[in-house]
Amino acid sequence: MARHVDLIIHSGALLTQAPSLPAAEALAVRAGRIVAVGRDIDVLPLAGPSTKRVDLGGATMIPGLIDAHAHIWKIGHLLTTMVDLRAVQSSEELAERVGTASRALPPGAWLLGRGYNEARFAGALPPDRGALDRAVPDRPAVLTRTCGHIYSCNSRALEHAGITRETPDPPGGRIGRDASGEPNGLLYETAMGLVNARLPASTRDEYAAMITAALTHQLSLGITSSNDAGVAPALLDVYRWLDDEGALPSTVNVMALRKIDGVGTVPLPERTVSDRLRIDTVKFLADGGLSGATAALSVPYRHAETRGMLRFEDAELLSLAREARDAGWRIATHAIGDVAIDQVLRTYEALGAGPKRHRIEHLGLPTKDHLARAARLGVIAVPQSVFLHELGANFRAYLPPGWIGRAYPIGDMLAAGLTVALSSDAPVVEDDSPFRGIQSAVDRCDGTSVPIAADQSITVREALYAYTMGGAVASGDECDRGSLEVGKWADLAVVSGNPLATQVSELSHLTVERTYVAGKLAFER
Repeated sequence: MARHVDLIIHSGALLTQAPSLPAAEALAVRAGRIVAVGRDIDVLPLAGPSTKRVDLGGATMIPGLIDAHAHIWKIGHLLTTMVDLRAVQSSEELAERVGTASRALPPGAWLLGRGYNEARFAGALPPDRGALDRAVPDRPAVLTRTCGHIYSCNSRALEHAGITRETPDPPGGRIGRDASGEPNGLLYETAMGLVNARLPASTRDEYAAMITAALTHQLSLGITSSNDAGVAPALLDVYRWLDDEGALPSTVNVMALRKIDGVGTVPLPERTVSDRLRIDTVKFLADGGLSGATAALSVPYRHAETRGMLRFEDAELLSLAREARDAGWRIATHAIGDVAIDQVLRTYEALGAGPKRHRIEHLGLPTKDHLARAARLGVIAVPQSVFLHELGANFRAYLPPGWIGRAYPIGDMLAAGLTVALSSDAPVVEDDSPFRGIQSAVDRCDGTSVPIAADQSITVREALYAYTMGGAVASGDECDRGSLEVGKWADLAVVSGNPLATQVSELSHLTVERTYVAGKLAFER
């Protein structure tokens, strides 16, 4: 006789994301996996004397949400030791924030901050070398722009990095300069590597604290599986150590970088696939960010005579991608501008069909021809609808005339037949709740309620699927996660309301009341 189940959750509205049984009332769990899904009358008899029963009282339960593209350790860095500048509204507030933080640091320590967005400042000017020298005169200071593709540095940081007026721009990057040719403290794309090479290295325990803090934060949002989109070898080792120690609170698909600013090309690491950790995807960055005007466009931006920049020559990207593909790795490539998207599609077309589907991260400004080519290749699209809410003002100010209608066209992605996995790219955005992302995918409004390409709206049902099964497919985990089906891990989220019956304007107010990982309660509000 089969032993009884460990857990039954019943009397709820289960949105299973499974086509064979889209709605149910109850499920049963044994050894961390779902063994039954269906009506209360069918599932409750599976209980035994030791079975734990959870009565949902009509509440909604969904599969654990999946953030298909985030930066876990960077989220954790902001939650632990880095200065969070994402809510800063003026250059004066930024100077005050970093100055106060600097005075609390020990002598010799670097001041690191992240998240400023100069579009919110009067004059829309980023903090340059002079502004940071006034705020932090006595130690190196490096601030990462919200997009993650631009640094603002003070003079001490530039000195440590050896950056002078004679320093040439590295391939795929640019050193900002004033009218006299002196570095102005702004470093774009691969030029950030000049400073990265001099930054004090974090210890294993410090990285572990960042990772744990970030995953714990995500559990409060119902995210039971995430993707760390671009990790250096030292961090891969920390992830493996945490996994070996049984210390990962949720599941992570970690993407290994092949080329690191300030370091260069690194070897393919060892692949790892366990119950909580996947390291079987490599990550490339083809261009920069849209909100900072470094994404590679075929025409100049509206506000400046720049077209952004590519970070790779075609031959190098193809060579590294082919090496990874031939070794059995999946490939994920950041591409936002149309020039970068075209480069990545040419690369994937040259690779030809293979056993594993590759990804394009962001896919910010594709043409319909790009989407058709991507669909023929089986490419998985990983866009960020939440960018529309948080960075939409930048898009409207910076994109060339007529291009705003092409920004993150998720409706066209689905119409072309692409698998879409929605994500946050946190900590680029401050509000990384999947329900904010779902609302943005439907209403497509910026933070001031101005619509952006409203014709690209998708339904709540489609957006929820993209945050569950879409993310599972993108992570290579569709057999184990993404839906409430027999045999899959019991990764679950109990929600304050039914997203399918919630007004669009209220979707971002939904909260996660409880989160389960492998049938164990991992978060309770």
